[in-house]
Amino acid sequence: MNIIMIRGYLIEKYNNMGKSYTCYRLLEEAEKLGIDLKLIGASDSYIAEDGIYNQGKLLEKRDFVILRYKGDLLRKEMASLGSVCFNSEEAYGIYINKYEQVRRLHSDDFIIPRYMMGTCEIGYETIARRLGRIFVIKGLESSMGREIWLIGSADEYAIWELKQKKDKEFLFEEFIKDSVGIDMRLFCVCGEVIGAMKRISGGDFRTNVALGATTEKLEITDEFRRIGRDLYEQTGLQAMGIDLLYGKVKPYFCEVNVMPGIQGMESTTGVNVAGRLMEVVADTMKERENQTERE
Repeated sequence: MNIIMIRGYLIEKYNNMGKSYTCYRLLEEAEKLGIDLKLIGASDSYIAEDGIYNQGKLLEKRDFVILRYKGDLLRKEMASLGSVCFNSEEAYGIYINKYEQVRRLHSDDFIIPRYMMGTCEIGYETIARRLGRIFVIKGLESSMGREIWLIGSADEYAIWELKQKKDKEFLFEEFIKDSVGIDMRLFCVCGEVIGAMKRISGGDFRTNVALGATTEKLEITDEFRRIGRDLYEQTGLQAMGIDLLYGKVKPYFCEVNVMPGIQGMESTTGVNVAGRLMEVVADTMKERENQTERE
């Protein structure tokens, strides 16, 4: 496949992230397809009355945007730099929030853990009565293992509470003891699970590869395929990581990642994730062009 004259932006945090694995691979696969993909750092950009600037240069509109930046207003404005956004800014803005995930998503093939959402002022005993004496606390938009805490006593909660802003909201979830230090990551592209792996931590209850977890390739089961289709139908996310916890009867839902890294999945499974993602971009833009010609 050779696509000519498709131009897009890869929106990341900084301009100089071209050597980070995920950015490098997306840029590499875009070039193979003849796609002009330019990396733009949101933190190196600003909005003025006449447009969006990056390092002092006014950014022109392009055909598409690949969104990999978590900010709020900057993210929304930079998504408008393309006629198509992968993932859509609306879906991205909803499902980056862990509370929105657990309250909106469902599948017959996984269980949603019991949860609460509120500030640290709920208090340990109130949470423990609903979720058990041991529970997990998550920042609503945390990633890569940041802002995730395992609380096992009132004293631990009191120490944690002292470090938090009183009006900041968190997701509180029951602790799934069958999945301590292990979980499953699926990589889903337009509803198709193209890769699956088991993540094993080195003693931490968190299993993020960024924190040093090791990985093993998993077979893509019918159960995984159904979960991928279910969550794609509900979210519309063209690319997402789906994290599942091990359970006795069926998996527990952990979270959806709207901007998943691809290094662990590619190295573990051998799947060309970046190539598949860029093919989706190319096919989508080609279909839009054909539709315009028909009209």
